[in-house]
Amino acid sequence: MQQDFFAGIEQVELKVDGGTARFPIFYREARTFTVILPANVMKLRRMLPDSRFVPAQAVPGVGAIAITAFEYQDTDIGPYNEFSIGIILNSPYYAPVPGYNLLRQYLDRIYEVCVYHLPVTTEIALRGGRDFYNYPKFIADIEFSDSAGRVTCDLSREGERIMSISGDKVPVRSIGEMKFMCNLYQNRQPQRAEFKLNVLDGTIKWLPNNVSWAFNMANSIGRELAEVVLGNRALMYLYMPRIEGILYGPDNFSIPLLQRTILTKGFLPEPKKPARKKPAKKPAKKKPAAKKPAK
Repeated sequence: MQQDFFAGIEQVELKVDGGTARFPIFYREARTFTVILPANVMKLRRMLPDSRFVPAQAVPGVGAIAITAFEYQDTDIGPYNEFSIGIILNSPYYAPVPGYNLLRQYLDRIYEVCVYHLPVTTEIALRGGRDFYNYPKFIADIEFSDSAGRVTCDLSREGERIMSISGDKVPVRSIGEMKFMCNLYQNRQPQRAEFKLNVLDGTIKWLPNNVSWAFNMANSIGRELAEVVLGNRALMYLYMPRIEGILYGPDNFSIPLLQRTILTKGFLPEPKKPARKKPAKKPAKKKPAAKKPAK
């Protein structure tokens, strides 16, 4: 019998702008696909907020940028869509050798990613990610479209198209658990959060020829990505039409973050109000004794 992916994990319910969330956040039903593109490693370095974040290299001089579309149907913060643009970093667990570090991440299914942009479609997803993790989120339109053999996701903001990615619906199998270590920047310090997936149906392809992408050069985000990406062949394609997920963390609690969390309604148990004592009954007044009649 397959073990419940969410078994044994304690959650805390917190109030956030836009609603109520439980942490860690459970994603019970979702799908995703990722296109990993070769990119100029020097330009990637300039995009990163801290020198402690070092881009992984497929070959010397060539880094990797991961573009991922998520469709979450059942989560602790309701259904929403998300579009991730991230830079794959060297994992601290392996030697920082071009090619080797990235290959070890693939083999061990633990990917280090600096999240560069993370647009979402709902207010609660925006506030929960920003306030506690400092995910670089903004509200956007993220639309999936399906044909018989292909899935496409279009990203736009306030009516302006930013980019799109597309890939074939290739044969899938159960992959099991994968981890994405999300590297963030909060209070001018590195922050981390683990996003663990249980891939019920999925596949990973190297050097795929069945994916495509398009950037809007009139948009600042689309133009920046177009200027970073090298060539017209993707490095990897991750197609996962059925996943479960858990977003842990954040890992590092600075004093400001700790204060914000403690003051968030729901983090500390509500003090029990003492039971109100019923007022004591006043003793009944004694009736004055009847006067004896005069003789």
